[in-house]
Amino acid sequence: MDDLIKWEGLMNSQFSAHGKLEISVEGRILIVKGIDSPNSEMVDEFALTVEAYIQSLKGAPWGCLTHLHGDAIFPPSALPMIEANLKRMASLGLVGIATIIEHSESPSVVKQFWQSMYEKSAIAYQFFDQSEGARSWLLNKITHDTLSAEDSLSNME
Repeated sequence: MDDLIKWEGLMNSQFSAHGKLEISVEGRILIVKGIDSPNSEMVDEFALTVEAYIQSLKGAPWGCLTHLHGDAIFPPSALPMIEANLKRMASLGLVGIATIIEHSESPSVVKQFWQSMYEKSAIAYQFFDQSEGARSWLLNKITHDTLSAEDSLSNME
């Protein structure tokens, strides 16, 4: 929760969040759908909204399937918050992010933006065109990391 302090300043912002955010969980996969152009306030809203979902996943490896609709590029002021959020998610068991970019006028720019964010976080990531491939990749990552953790525990005994 220490990372939430970084977002405290935005809670009192005079601006409202742009875009729409839908979050759900299916098994060990957090599903995030971001629709329309986001702003810094959307990062703040995400951090607060996603917390309960993450708490239900922590304790074992989990993945994130992200659907980005439109040109989901955040302003520079949001970058430190995104980085902190990714770091927090990784510390709570996030092992991979599968991203699908949909209905974007500049998909290569959106991909480059998120690729930069993911690389800074050191979380495994892949971009996909369809949900099937994305889910399959995530399930493999989750299973592999679960088995690796179990192997580590049995070697310690």
